[in-house]
This record gives sequence, structure tokens and C-alpha cells, in this order.
Amino acid sequence: MKKVLLLNLILYLCMPGTVLAQSFIKGSIKNSTTNEAAYAISIRVKNGTDGTYSDDRGRFQLKTSKSLPITLLISSIGYEPQEFIVESFSTPLELLLKPAQILGQEVVVSASRTVQNKLSSPVTIEQISAKDVVNSPQLNYMDMMQGLKGVDVTVSSLGFTSVTTRGFNTSGNTNFTQIVDGMDNQAPGLNFPLGSAIGLTQLDVDNIELLSGASSALYGSRGLNGTMVMTGKDPFKYQGISVLITQGVNHINNKKKNDPVSPSPYYDWTIRFAKKINDKIAFKINTQYTQAKDWVANDASNKNGPGTSLTDPNYNGVNFYGGSTSTDISPFLQAALAGNPDLAPIIEPLLSKPNYVARTGYPEYGYLDNTAKLFKINGELRYKISPKIEAIASGTFGTGNIVYTNDTRYQLKGFKVGQYRLELKSDNWFVRTYTTQENSGRTLVAGPTAQYINESWKTSYDGEAGGWYPEYTYQLINSLAGGAALNDAHLAARSFADQGRAELGTPLFNRLRDSITSTPISEGGTLFLDRSKLYNTEAQYNFSNQIKFMTVIAGVNWRLYNLNSKNTLFPDKDKPINVNEYSAYVQMAKKVAEERLNIAASFRYDKNTLFSSPKVTSRASLVFEAMNQNFIRFSYQNAYSFPSNIQALQNTLNGYNSYSSGGSSRLLNDNYQFDKYPPYVYESVLKFQETGDPGVLKKFQYDDIKPQSVNAFELGYAALLGNRFMIDILGYFSTWKNFIGYANVANTPGTDDVNALKNHSTYIQYNIAFNGGETVNTYGYAASLSVDMGYNFLGKINYYSDYLKNKNDSQINNFNTPNYHINMEFGNSGFGKKQVWSFNTSLRYKPGYHYVVSGGLASGEVPSSAVIDAQISYKLIKARSGIRLGATNITNKYYSTGIANPRIGAVYYVTYAYNIL
Repeated sequence: MKKVLLLNLILYLCMPGTVLAQSFIKGSIKNSTTNEAAYAISIRVKNGTDGTYSDDRGRFQLKTSKSLPITLLISSIGYEPQEFIVESFSTPLELLLKPAQILGQEVVVSASRTVQNKLSSPVTIEQISAKDVVNSPQLNYMDMMQGLKGVDVTVSSLGFTSVTTRGFNTSGNTNFTQIVDGMDNQAPGLNFPLGSAIGLTQLDVDNIELLSGASSALYGSRGLNGTMVMTGKDPFKYQGISVLITQGVNHINNKKKNDPVSPSPYYDWTIRFAKKINDKIAFKINTQYTQAKDWVANDASNKNGPGTSLTDPNYNGVNFYGGSTSTDISPFLQAALAGNPDLAPIIEPLLSKPNYVARTGYPEYGYLDNTAKLFKINGELRYKISPKIEAIASGTFGTGNIVYTNDTRYQLKGFKVGQYRLELKSDNWFVRTYTTQENSGRTLVAGPTAQYINESWKTSYDGEAGGWYPEYTYQLINSLAGGAALNDAHLAARSFADQGRAELGTPLFNRLRDSITSTPISEGGTLFLDRSKLYNTEAQYNFSNQIKFMTVIAGVNWRLYNLNSKNTLFPDKDKPINVNEYSAYVQMAKKVAEERLNIAASFRYDKNTLFSSPKVTSRASLVFEAMNQNFIRFSYQNAYSFPSNIQALQNTLNGYNSYSSGGSSRLLNDNYQFDKYPPYVYESVLKFQETGDPGVLKKFQYDDIKPQSVNAFELGYAALLGNRFMIDILGYFSTWKNFIGYANVANTPGTDDVNALKNHSTYIQYNIAFNGGETVNTYGYAASLSVDMGYNFLGKINYYSDYLKNKNDSQINNFNTPNYHINMEFGNSGFGKKQVWSFNTSLRYKPGYHYVVSGGLASGEVPSSAVIDAQISYKLIKARSGIRLGATNITNKYYSTGIANPRIGAVYYVTYAYNIL
């Protein structure tokens, strides 16, 4: 009996219709200009709920119980809407749709969690559509972000791009939220967005919306610097198999560009398959694989002064690793003098000042594996319980080898991230639960690993008379005694002490590196064991059917961070740390003044179990339609942001006796003993090392880290003029309190003797997150213009500028942006006979600017850059295919997006696209 019931259930789920009287309307839709199949076109029964979409060949089959005649509503962005009267079920329809301009017709959801025209959005919002992705000369949609108004981007490697807005630009920004199909895309432990690592594949992008500035009222406390909302393609709407194959080459003319990598192939292969089995069930499968020789970070600038590796014994290059081990060799000189007073004429002049010497570092190329690999796969199943209720189950898995920049360079080798979702949704509500789970793999931490390698092949000092520094001192004295100049003597001393060195690529080097990177940090190595997890459940309801006089949306959210790093990233030696967050929000909106003025207000309640008090975030906005398609907007947001897990609890080794640290008292007092052994501002420690005067030491005043807040105001104007010109102009001003930045400090656990600060083996350095006591202001302005020139030509230009005033002089604030940006784009989406040709070009210009990497890795000037990308495409309509020739950074003038990050050259490529028209 049970088997019979189960069989009946399966038949019910899979049968194309019920036993009720049903009829089918069949047909096909084509573009009237090119005669191409028009896919993903909405076909709806007028005054009814029945509807469907055309498939990848323009075909459709609509099931309905209505009787003839039936009026169909045919619509899609990019085509003129059409009504068609059906008078027979037996005759297939052949419909032609006339292309229409898209400019000004874009709709967005993320600005208010409701569908609205982009022009009438209450806040600044940028958008990338699936057609934009197809026409772009960039290699992936993350690179396209660089051309959007108000956006800053840091490229750490081919596989790791960090996006942010309004100036707060750094790799791995924890105050920028990235949402993919409703799921927060952040790493559970590190809290920064994972970019495209487990994001959408290139072929599955339906729409990307990016909100500039604070967006915490609707998307939670992580969204102080902006929110990016990405939506994948619905398998009911976008069907068929699509293939995108890109083959390219990079590192061209490398020798003239100071690029150590020879010309190398670039591969990117993407496949998407989606199928609507019947009116109830549809699924999709996406996979993408990218491989290339990555760009190399090879900044040789000296972090310890103006000299080079040939002129400064204390040389420590930005992208040379191991040189952070630095010691004043004066005690060794004094010991030599005590043993042989006859050396006084040589040694005493040296003792008039400190004599700091750094160990020899390893360059990035040859040390880190620069073979970038990314693989991700996604599957989604949808089941329509009823015409208005849909169940969704999805899973995404990503793995690969990439590099990202923070307090040092991290090679994420064999990392694995999975994100899995269950969702039930209707037109007015949804309930969603998902989890994100990460495995840090064999992550190589460049700085401390190199220092440990140096210590492994020859210790710096064995406590008696042996080690690298005693050998260095011995040869320095001998060379000076032999009549060598001081600089030559230092070079000879280094060469002598480096005898037996583990050189890059040798069996000894590989053995030491593998041993150190496979030993957990907690056991004396540099291996992360991050297995953190995130669990999230949320629900939202739109009360439009119940409350008629205004729009009311309300939602609740629960999130659990299960921090599990085995004491390698967090202080979780005994057991994982659980951090709970509870949230609730409500948004109310009302149109008045003949519906020309839209008034909206939002409130959000957030509670984080690491902090005692909850916080309330609010947003108010006014949008006034001054004339048809002319909108003036004003918004105010008061936003609170709880410190991220990293800002509160991070305890990460970033060098010898050096840590990147959170700012909670749990760390500062319980782990670092700041209450017993006070921290000193690291800059004053360096002065003490230079002068020997304890009076220059400055204690660092600290407190338990707490939430930061911002009051943000924005005034903007958006308009569509003459159906040809779309403009957007804005200005903003924000005031921050308890602004979270970073400071470099040091203390001497176990001793109160400040002389311990002279030797890195007896003091510990920290880069800690803390709240600044002074207010911080950020402000800026932006403008954009899009012009529909007719005949499918479209031009765009935008300009934006961001500024910061921070009275907290000691803070590293991650505000790394030039005074202004200029981006331009010009292209044609179809010209020639049957519009089979298309092209697109873009230009991005940034003047030089100052960039500081938190954690003490580096700071300096990023040179100005002008980057041109271009592509030209040809459609093979009968083969349902296309060929594209293109290049990113076509002039091959290398540029960088941040200090200590790689220099980026050109990629010249050819792409074959199937079923992507």
C-alpha cells in the first residue's frame, strides 16, 4: 500500500497537468530585426495567473484552463510590450517582438526590497544585467565592478577581487556585504565577502545591484560601506545548455615590464544547463573552471627606509618575505670588543648608533605558487507547490588556489567553501535558511612562513655564540679589518652568513616550507585550521494585501557563527566559539502628493551576543518626481555596526612574534596581558630602538572594542531626458563615531623591563582593531551620464570623488582611494546585416594615491593608471554561437590597485559562446 501511495505522489509531482480541463497554447517568439529566437520572454494570460517563459530557442507552451479567446501579454526588458489575442489552441503562434531601448527602463529590488524603477530609487544604486555581462570586454563580472560609479576595487590576484564603495578600499573589507541569491557570501570566520569564489558563475548572472554607502537598515550591520546583491537565473525562465570558452594569454612582453613570468595561457570554461521538466519542476547546473599564471606582487620598496637590498643592511622589501626578522647587532659587536679590545678602532664607531640588520628575504615569485585555479559548481532545484508558492533547494561548492593581501600575502591553496540553501517563497513572503562552511586547506602565510624557514636552516641566534647574526657580525668585523668600505663589509657579511641558505626551489627549501606549512600555528607552524561555519535563517513578509494605504515590509533574521580554528585564527583552543546575531526590521512607504512624493522609513534591531547592548538602525528617505522621469532623492541613515569576528576576536600570526588582533578585552587582557604589561605605540618603540631613550615611549590607551556608528546623508537627482540621456548626480556626507581602525602596538609579556622592546625575540607586536575617540567625516560627490545614440550605440561616463577627515591620527583607516575616478564606456550591441557584429570599449582612469595596508605590511603611493579594455564580437546565428576577440588592459601598461598587491598587465583572449545571444 505504501509503495502505491509513493508511486501516486511521484506521478502527481511529475505529471504535466492535473485532471482538470487544461488546454495548451504553443508558439515561438523571434526578434523582428535579426530574426533570432527571443528567449526568456514573459508570456502571461491577461487578468489571470497562468504564465510561462520562452525557452532558449524562443519556443513556449502555456497551460491554461481559460476558454477562448485569450489575450496574452508578451513582455521583456529590451522589447516593446505586446498583446496578442489567441483564438485557437491548435494553431502554433509565431510572434515577432520589436526591440526597444533599455535606457531608463531598468528595475531594481535591493534599494527597498521591493520592485521599483531604478530612477526612482531612494539611494544610489548601480546595476549590471545579464546582457551587460555578455557585452563586456572584461573577463568576468567582478572585474566589471571597477567601471561602476562610486566603486573602489582591490585586486589581490586573478581569483580574489574585493569590492567596496565610498573610499574604504582594502582587500577583504568586512564592512561590505555581498549577497548571492539571498545568502550572505562572507567567509564564516574571516567575515569578508568571498567574491566570485562561491558566487555566481559567469553564465548564471541575471542581475547585479550595488548600493553605495551605508545599507544596514535592510541588510544588517556589515553593510556600512555598501552592499552588492547578485541574483542568479531562474531555471523556469532561462533554459537550455550554454557554453562559454575563453582562451587567452597574459604576461606578454614580460621582460620589459619587470614581470618575472613568461607569456602564459589563460583558460576559463563555463557551462550552464537548465531544464523545465514541467510546470512544477525545473533545475539548473552550473560549473566554471579558471586557470592561469597569476600576476605577481614584486614591489621591492624598502619598508625600513630609503635604501635597497644592496645599500641597507636592514632591508625589508614589501614583497620580500622573511626580512621582518630584524635585530640590533650592537650586543654582538660589544661582545666581540670585550673579547678583543684591539678591535676598538673598528667597533667603537659602529656603536655610536643602533646597527639593525634584517635576515635575507624571499621574493614572492618562486616562493608562492602563482598558478591560479578556481573551480565552482552550483546546482538548484525548484518546485512550484502552487502557482504562487515555490520551494528552492540549492548548493554551491568552490575550491582552488588564489592569493589575497592583508597583513601579509596569503596563498589560499586547496581552500574549500560550500553554501547550501532551502527556501520557500511567494509573491509577498519568503522563508530562507542556509549554511556556509569553509575549510582553509593548506593556506600559506607568506611572512611568518619565510621567517620560520630562515630560522630552520640557520637560527638567528642560538643563545650562546652560534647563529646567523653572530656569523654576520664576525664577517662584518673581518671585512672592515681587511679595509673594506662599510657597505661592502655588510654585503660580505650577509653573503657569509647566508652560506647553506635554503634557496628557492631547492629540495631543502621545499622540505622546510612543506613542514612548516603543514604544522598548525598552535604547534609552532603556520597552518590555519579554519573550519568555521555560518548558519542563517530569515523570513520576510510584505503586508500590501493587508494594509492598503501604505507599503509595509517586515522581516526577522537569526545567524550563528561557529568559529572553529583550533586556536590558529581565534582564541578557540578548548572549543569552538559561538556568536549569535538576532535581527528584526520593518520598512514603511507611502506615496502622497498625487503619488509624486514617496516617503519611506526603515528600522532595524540587531543584537550580537559578543556585546551587551542591542542597536537600532534607522533610515528615512524622500523621492520626489519633479517632472516625468525626473526624480530628486534625499536619504538619511543612522547605522550601527557590530565589530566583525575578525575585529573582535582575531588572533592571527602574521610574522615572527607578530599578530593581527581583534580589540576585545577577551584578547587584550586575557591573552595578551595588556592589563599587566602595557602596550606601547609601535612607532614610539622604533624611536626607542633608534635612540635608546625610554622617554620617547608612548603607552597605547585601549578599551574593549564596541560598535561603531555613522550618520549618513545623501542628496541626489536622477532623470531620463528625451528618452536618450540618463543622468544621475549625488552628494553625500557622513559622520562616524567610535570609528574602528587599526593601530600597531607592542608589549613585553613576562617582564616590565622596557629594554625588552629592543629585541623582537623579547617583545610581541600587534596590529589591533580599536575605536577612535574622535569623530570621523567622509564626504564626496558623483555624477554619471548614459547616452542612447541610436542604432544600438550606447555611451557612458561617470566621475566620482571621496574624501575623509580623521582626527584619530594613530588609526589606520583603510581609506585607500584617489581624489577622483573617471570611467568611460562606448559600444554597440548590434550592427551590420542582421546586427551580427558588436563591440564594447571601456576606459578607467585614476590619479596616483596613498595606500596603507593594515597589519603593517606596507604603505606607499599607488601610481596613476589609465586602463583600456575592448572587445569585438560576431554572431553565428544559425549555429547559435558567437566569437569574440578582446583584451583587458589592451595597452599592456602594468598597473596596481594597491600597495603590496600584484602589478596587472594585459590579457589578450578569444571567446567562443554557444547559446548566449
